Amino acid sequence: MSSFKVIQHLIEELQSSATQEDDFYSDEKTRIELLGAAQGLVAALTRPDEAVASITHGAGRHMCLQVANDLGLFDLISAKSHSAREMASITGADEKLIVRIMRMMVAVGFVEQSGDRVYSATPMTKLMTLPSVKADTLEGLDILQSTPEYLKKNGYHLPRTMTETPFQFARKTELDNHKYYAEVRPETMKTFQIFMDGLYGGPARAPWWTWYPIEEVLSVDSEVAFVDVAGGNGHQTAGLLRAFPGTKGRLIVQDLPEVIQGIKVLDPRIERLPYDFLIPQPEAVKGARVFFLSNILHDHPDDVCHNILGNIRAAMTPGHSKILISDMIVPEIDPPIRQLDSDITMFFLSGGAERSPFEWTELIRTAGLKVSNFWYPPGDQNGIIEVEIA
Repeated sequence: MSSFKVIQHLIEELQSSATQEDDFYSDEKTRIELLGAAQGLVAALTRPDEAVASITHGAGRHMCLQVANDLGLFDLISAKSHSAREMASITGADEKLIVRIMRMMVAVGFVEQSGDRVYSATPMTKLMTLPSVKADTLEGLDILQSTPEYLKKNGYHLPRTMTETPFQFARKTELDNHKYYAEVRPETMKTFQIFMDGLYGGPARAPWWTWYPIEEVLSVDSEVAFVDVAGGNGHQTAGLLRAFPGTKGRLIVQDLPEVIQGIKVLDPRIERLPYDFLIPQPEAVKGARVFFLSNILHDHPDDVCHNILGNIRAAMTPGHSKILISDMIVPEIDPPIRQLDSDITMFFLSGGAERSPFEWTELIRTAGLKVSNFWYPPGDQNGIIEVEIA
């Protein structure tokens, strides 16, 4: 097919997918279809040299985003429009630096230029003022830049443990990233928990309990109904309880002692249980109806996942207990770029991965378990992998 025909086809696809709705965010399926067609059109219109340059020079966008965040520029512009001179006076930064940073932020849509070196807010500006979103811009650039050298030195092999990843190579530590942040950079661990608290529940991301039949699953009598393994501040369990306040049985959030101790607000119905998922599950949770893992297994290489899953398997009751894994289910063909970005981020931070249905099935099978169902979300967010004892 000629380039012209490809472009014509993509334009027709966009037109046929579009509706009269003013708010595409209300229809996630249509939004994703339109986004895919639009990205295909951009790719078809981009010259090869432009495509290469956008990647080789793309790290500058991350740098500008982080500097703008560090200087508090998004907070300033979100409150009201500001000129570069005003922001330089407030922050102490060079005015010319502010202009260069803002040029990039305008180009990628994080702010808009409303006058001569005057900048105003866009929806992304507002988003960048949220603590959970700010927290996601602060880490990883140095590790990402070190990863090619790490792979060259190790013969281009994937890590098998959490302590032989690009993270250790870049930071010159023997600690895994969780222990590193807990012991060396505790302020970053707090930031990470803020990020995780805000990861779900935005207007465009339907919580998993709105499309997975968790109420039906939890209607089965069980002394322990729900165990949120490595559940952080309990944001997932708290959201579930708000959605289904009549849930019967014990609800438990597990995480490392320092995380559990740091929980400031949590519904009193939710129990807090210090626990490290690399050791056997305690008697208190054995026979639970649901063991929940949200954004946990994607952090780890397969061997570590087998350890985590094995400890849960030993605490499960056959025919009763389930593991619900909330993680991305990456399509084998044409996966969304957001999922691929996350996959590479998991690799260089902790040796983890975002997995396809085939990869999930193999990982679960080799842990002595079986996938009973894949549940797909309305969009490109996390799915639910439903798991039982084989």
